[in-house]
Amino acid sequence: MDTPTLKTRMSRSIRYSLFLCLITMAASSHAATVSFFLNESNRLPDGINYVSVNLTENLAGGVDVLARTLDPLNDLGIRDFGIQKFAFSFDDGTMADVSGLPDGWKVKGDRGMNGFGKFDTGLLGNAHTRTDVLSFTINGVGIDDFESYFAVKVAGLDSRLGPSNAFFGGSLENGSFGPGSGGTDGNLAAVPVPAAIWLFSSGLVGLMGLARRAKK
Repeated sequence: MDTPTLKTRMSRSIRYSLFLCLITMAASSHAATVSFFLNESNRLPDGINYVSVNLTENLAGGVDVLARTLDPLNDLGIRDFGIQKFAFSFDDGTMADVSGLPDGWKVKGDRGMNGFGKFDTGLLGNAHTRTDVLSFTINGVGIDDFESYFAVKVAGLDSRLGPSNAFFGGSLENGSFGPGSGGTDGNLAAVPVPAAIWLFSSGLVGLMGLARRAKK
């Protein structure tokens, strides 16, 4: 069997490296994310980060949502503490196609959130399904499709220290934006091209130089 020449090995290595760069760049282009806080309340002081919300576009053509209560609320929690309602709307006013909710949660339309108005889509739990971490997927949408405001109800608070439940709201306009985020409807702020893309571009130029040398 003939041993591959140095030129052949370099050519294969270059093609493989180019393939890996393209795959990584493609994955990076889908990693649009927004992270923001719900820091307004109908019963507790405003200006405190009570709940964090992360939106991440996935490769299946949807958005993964992760909402988490933070220490200012966790410190007030007692029995059956956690998020009991989560509400949002889309720019076109349609209801969301939601999957991956915890057992016992339901999707309802036209939901009022005390102190924060009505939303087109509401996700509802009950006293036994409250959770300090709520995750689910919204199918067939991107981050740009959301209206900017979100709201939750958190219950199971120690009434000796304040209300037994409260509603919290906040806007993704005040969030931090990951690679690929940037909207056309005013909800999102454009972000610079990720540094990784520039690194990949530099790497591609270098690989092209090696390819020329291999031909010579």
